[in-house]
Amino acid sequence: MLNAAFAFGVPIGLILLYLVFWFIKRTRYADYRRFVLALISVFLTTFSYQVYRYSQTVLLVNSLKEFKQSFGYSQNLLFIPLVVGIILTILNFILLFQQFRKKE
Repeated sequence: MLNAAFAFGVPIGLILLYLVFWFIKRTRYADYRRFVLALISVFLTTFSYQVYRYSQTVLLVNSLKEFKQSFGYSQNLLFIPLVVGIILTILNFILLFQQFRKKE
């Protein structure tokens, strides 16, 4: 789970998927697009949080130096996809609620 290709590859893939749906501007899919963007951002946040929590359990057994030697990156880099996911989730829920208010 802490392999760099997995720990950073999945968030990069989710961000690319997010961008694909972000640029779909067809009015026919506008209602569903915001919901799909919210789902992707929530999954990004959840996945990144699970990876970060697992890295903390590994650090209970190993030192930070051993962690960096074993996995090739610092544990602090795991904050980047987590923070991006949190920001996108908050932004999407705000925009989703605004979209629902306009329809009422």
